[in-house]
Amino acid sequence: MDWSNFNRIATLSLPDRLSIEIEKLILTGELEVGSKLPPERILAETLGVSRVSVRQALHELQVRGLIDRRPGRGTVVVSAAENSSRSGATIAEALAVGGGEIANVMELRAIIEPPIASLTASRATDRDITQLRNLVAEMSLNISVEAYADLDTSFHQAIAQYTHNPLLSMLTQQIATLIAPSRSANFQTKRRRANSTQEHENILRAITARDPDAAEWAASLHIESITQEIVRAATQSVAKDSLHDIETKKAHK
Repeated sequence: MDWSNFNRIATLSLPDRLSIEIEKLILTGELEVGSKLPPERILAETLGVSRVSVRQALHELQVRGLIDRRPGRGTVVVSAAENSSRSGATIAEALAVGGGEIANVMELRAIIEPPIASLTASRATDRDITQLRNLVAEMSLNISVEAYADLDTSFHQAIAQYTHNPLLSMLTQQIATLIAPSRSANFQTKRRRANSTQEHENILRAITARDPDAAEWAASLHIESITQEIVRAATQSVAKDSLHDIETKKAHK
């Protein structure tokens, strides 16, 4: 694990700074579900902090439903879905019945994401906002398409997490695989990346200002912008395929 950014978040307490770093590794998938964290002693020695600070940070993550701590087992990364329900059909399975077409996915995002952003604006802590700020800052860097998509996913997952409602966090996590096509390289043009980063900054600004209405409005505009970009890309693709078919037919005459 890379702890290079740990000491850069100087405005928060040690436990908050540590929990932010671990949470980010979970959000981005570097720490996968089922993986074990180092023992408290090792974490404390690596970061040069007390075991009390490490224990408080892990407690915070456990309360958020991101890790599970048991004697003899250690500290294990878990999913929100695993924490909330261990039996029956998952939300993703239920949603899959309706199909995962892009239009359906974007309609789903338009329904659930703006109200979630609104809730987060009224409930996010300073520690939560710091994490969102870090994610948006990384999106502004010159990174790969894949890295940007991962950060995009992490940003929206974090917003759901910061409602502090485990059901909303679980919902967002369960439908992440359905949302994934709308973040694919096929739709991630340079213009969209620039627009998305600016729109993420707008959402973050509203959440930082503790303005639920502004956060909901910014999230709505973000989803609308993405949808328009996807429609534009799909239209261009259809036009390109049609032109190719015409040229192919001419070649065979």
